Amino acid sequence: MEISFYNLLKFFHIIFFTTWMAGLFYLPRLYVYHSKTQKRSSEYKTFIVMEQKLMRYIMNPSMILTWVFGLLLVVNLEIYNQFWLNLKFLLVFVMSIFHMYCAKIRKNFENERNRKNEKFFRWINEVPTILFLLIVYLVVFQPSI
Repeated sequence: MEISFYNLLKFFHIIFFTTWMAGLFYLPRLYVYHSKTQKRSSEYKTFIVMEQKLMRYIMNPSMILTWVFGLLLVVNLEIYNQFWLNLKFLLVFVMSIFHMYCAKIRKNFENERNRKNEKFFRWINEVPTILFLLIVYLVVFQPSI
């Protein structure tokens, strides 16, 4: 079995996109439960540690490596001006902004400044799912104008 450079890039892109998405699905769910705990309680502090580690060791590296391997795939394939790809990049950019918003929320919890309730976090928990579905649709069907 011969492994091409393209397949290697695609392999790593899929791996890191998957781990990034796992974090984006899980972190807002943690916020749902974290928002229901009492500040300064041991449970509150446990959530802070869980959220910190998830963001630092899984989500941040996964986001960066998703971008790196995605851009390398585009360069390798030399596909720069396709509608579906440009739209995908826009949605991944929006996903990255959502990631940074989650980091801001994490800092608010850490500094005991969260003002959002459980219902808010249940709603934002749907954002990565919607973006994920749209991105996968674009990759699979590659629509053009």
